[in-house]
Amino acid sequence: MSLRKIRGMSMSIVFALLIMTGSDFAQATSTDSRIAQTGPSHTTSQTTKEWKQKELPYDYAAMKEDVVIQLNDAPQLRSPRRTVVGPAPQAYTLFFKEAVNRGTVEVAIRKNAQEETKNEDLGFVEPIFTFHWVHDRQLQLLATLPDTLAKDRSWTEYVVNVAGAKTVKGTVFDDTNEFSAVVFAPSQIWRVSVDGKVKEKMTDFAVRTPMEFIDPEERYVLLERFTEYCECDARFPMLYSIYDTQTKELTAYPVELTDNYSGAGDFMADRRGFFFAHPPKGTDVPKSEFATRVKVDGYVHGASFSHDRKYVLMAVGKTEQKKDLDLVVYDLAAGKERRLPGVIKGWVPTDEMNGQVQPVSFMDDGRYATFEMRTEEESFEELRQRYDWQSGKVISWNPPVPKEAWSGYIQSTDGAYQMYWNAGVFKGNVKLMEMKPEAIWIPGTHHLVYIDWEKAEQGAESLSSLFLFDADRKQQSVLVKGLPASVSILGASNDGKWLYVTTPDAFAP
Repeated sequence: MSLRKIRGMSMSIVFALLIMTGSDFAQATSTDSRIAQTGPSHTTSQTTKEWKQKELPYDYAAMKEDVVIQLNDAPQLRSPRRTVVGPAPQAYTLFFKEAVNRGTVEVAIRKNAQEETKNEDLGFVEPIFTFHWVHDRQLQLLATLPDTLAKDRSWTEYVVNVAGAKTVKGTVFDDTNEFSAVVFAPSQIWRVSVDGKVKEKMTDFAVRTPMEFIDPEERYVLLERFTEYCECDARFPMLYSIYDTQTKELTAYPVELTDNYSGAGDFMADRRGFFFAHPPKGTDVPKSEFATRVKVDGYVHGASFSHDRKYVLMAVGKTEQKKDLDLVVYDLAAGKERRLPGVIKGWVPTDEMNGQVQPVSFMDDGRYATFEMRTEEESFEELRQRYDWQSGKVISWNPPVPKEAWSGYIQSTDGAYQMYWNAGVFKGNVKLMEMKPEAIWIPGTHHLVYIDWEKAEQGAESLSSLFLFDADRKQQSVLVKGLPASVSILGASNDGKWLYVTTPDAFAP
């Protein structure tokens, strides 16, 4: 994940990206015939309530491992793996290459989990295991956390491991296919009235994931479930879903979803606010009335929606091209494009951490679609430009941000005020206040809402508050006090009456 992107993201997402990353699960995709599909979900499911099932179909003949341990709520997640789960009972299915001695398997699972708890201060617990044998090659397992978990821990961990168990023929299992479950309380979306008097829980997610609203109406939420847990900054494939806050429906997608596409010039644009590459044959993607296939000549080095979701703005060139790209404005309803050859001047942006090429991103407010390139291939100095919808031309843009810093920003609905992630709150070129890392503009107003820590005495519980900055009056005030320190802000309703926040902790009434 680029620092360019991190600077403009919710701190909850930044934290998650730094510690919970996905790993390559190319051999465990939804098209793998060996995966027993049970319906992956991020919301509380029926899987654990009805965990004893009939035999799950599985291609035992294709097995290379002696055992495969599969998380039923997300069948793509299989051993060996260390991944995040929720605190609710978790259902697993174990598939064995050959018939096993059932008693030795049960003893081994309990013993291995208990052994891990002897590693002091590492947070391991021994779950309550319940076994349901379908036959000697398939075991359904329910892992339930004990009620005596330490209250001072924000997470815990347990293992499902058959090392030491035996097959019917006497072969002993090693520990190469362990499934390690890291337990975090899931974050939920709450809406809070701007006067702070009403707090309503909106979701019942089962596992902690980064999340973001992807549409101006703040109805649809993009969820990205990490396939691996690690204390690192790498990013690998994840599991993607779209949650509808009105219908309470969650739809899982077997492909990568993004709000800033790059790739082949044949992709899908879903006007709810996301893109994905045109799926290969045999991959079933949920049908959507909002999805349109987009085909352009060339490689897409970056694509974003226009403010009204009627157009897609694209930087297009050859696959290996790195500078001076074409701007393509694609009309989704008409299926036609307007191409301005070579007007996106400069070099494509690269990640400050690893040097990887980043998608060109367009931020459109209905008047201008702003984007940035680099002045040189090896430079971080930005070449800042914007597409003027009225004139149909690309013009230069000079924000009050150092040229070597990312010029990303959020702004009031009318464009009168901006908060630059690397400069602060401005009206034109006049600075009004320092930048706040957790902030949004309330639609239709000049009010910036942000989260900040409350001052607490030593040893006291850390808390946060929602603050409001009135840009016209240059005045700050407190909206809501006493919020959990874990709270992050997602957005605000179009009518300006509600703020949307996330936290894994419960709100006080």
